Amino acid sequence: MPELLTAVLSFAVPLFITLFILPKFCHLASAIGLIDQPGRRKVHTSPRPLVGGLAMSLGVAIGCLLFMPLTTITGYGGGSMRGFYAGLVILVLIGFFDDFREVNHRLKFLGQIIAAVMVVYFSRVSLTTFGDLLHLGSIDFPSLGLPMTVLGIVGVINALNMIDGVDGLAGGISLAAFVSFAFLSFIDGHRTIMLLCLAISGALVAFLKYNWHPSLLFMGDAGSLFLGFSASFVSIVITQEPGSLVKPVAPLLVLAVPITDTLTVMTKRVMKGKSPFYADKTHLHHILLKYGFTKRQTAAIIIALSALFCLLAIAGTLLDIPEYDLFLVFLIYFFSYFSASFFVKRILHTRRTKESRAAA
Repeated sequence: MPELLTAVLSFAVPLFITLFILPKFCHLASAIGLIDQPGRRKVHTSPRPLVGGLAMSLGVAIGCLLFMPLTTITGYGGGSMRGFYAGLVILVLIGFFDDFREVNHRLKFLGQIIAAVMVVYFSRVSLTTFGDLLHLGSIDFPSLGLPMTVLGIVGVINALNMIDGVDGLAGGISLAAFVSFAFLSFIDGHRTIMLLCLAISGALVAFLKYNWHPSLLFMGDAGSLFLGFSASFVSIVITQEPGSLVKPVAPLLVLAVPITDTLTVMTKRVMKGKSPFYADKTHLHHILLKYGFTKRQTAAIIIALSALFCLLAIAGTLLDIPEYDLFLVFLIYFFSYFSASFFVKRILHTRRTKESRAAA
């Protein structure tokens, strides 16, 4: 089959399959109680079916079976897709049961760790270098491949999970990321990974049709675990092969918005003596909502910011911009956001005081 046709079908088949099954899954969710109810820290006011992740993973699975090799990771020195598929099945199942009856967080972390270990041992993919981030030479750690891979995969999974707070937000950020990953995979010859990213992008387009505000359904933990695991796997594959054109800083930029938001929120929670996973309303989307932006505007602003970082990652790769320069951009954004987050509460209080006085 011609390469262009394969690429188009890899995108289109998951898109149409996901579009077809989402309404049917919604009816099934209502029948079995797979519903996200409104709550104190949630921004939706009516129940939503938690079927987006299941539908997307099914659409992508069919696309993979039809158009992608089940074993070889093309362009990755004989690596296998088996570990990725096995880990994905585990996480989607855990996500489904968590959406259905809420799984203990320790079990969820265990599932994420097992999935990461499968990637290392069965896909022969691991995180062993950060590249030349500090202009001091490449930061390599070949003997720490397993723990660093586990840390990276679990981190990205939870970053995407925690950013999922407004209609269309996690889906939009993920779509920008996987379109970028598809292009980066293409220019570096990772054909299998490119097709995987196109399949996930197609499923995400279908999902966003029902998830953009006002949403009809949510992706649930099954969706965020699926997308986070896929994003981390792709990030490692396209950057860790010797001689790769795509440097490790590129995925860091592609995922800069959810990573920065998660690190900031978790750090501030720890500084207050709370668990880093304590539920609150301090994420970027919560802040924008408090400033008066609508849900649709909030999602659009954050997705646009994420898309800018994606374009920077692509431009940096095509133009061969030094890794340490790109990393400096990430650090400036991270520390700017982290520092500003300490003043948000005071600014909001001052603004509300002025509005109250003006109204009086």
